[in-house]
Amino acid sequence: MKMARYGTRALQRGLSESVQWAVLGTALLCCVLGLIEAGLMLHGRTVVVAAARAGAQAQAALRAGADAGVRSAKDVATAGGLVGVQVSVSTSATTVTVRVDATVSTFMGWVTPRIGAESTRPLEAP
Repeated sequence: MKMARYGTRALQRGLSESVQWAVLGTALLCCVLGLIEAGLMLHGRTVVVAAARAGAQAQAALRAGADAGVRSAKDVATAGGLVGVQVSVSTSATTVTVRVDATVSTFMGWVTPRIGAESTRPLEAP
């Protein structure tokens, strides 16, 4: 009789450990997926900043076309995996400012952040 009771207790202990591992495994998986999401958002932020800088540099160049900054910024942003890219260019007498807004494509789609960046450069003098 004592053997049967000991065997039942061991079986219950194993079940308890299985439940603990199932909960722990789920929590670890959520943490890993969260880290991937965060990495993709940081990558998107870096791409948006690079797109704004590239657009401002292209638009500030001497004899640049009217939409050189827009094309350059959109090319960089779409190559970096951003979607819904919107670029606005404003020019003053001495500077050009390029604003880029885009949506980051994430792995799980839990969050679809819209991020933006702005870059200002002096116009090249003739």
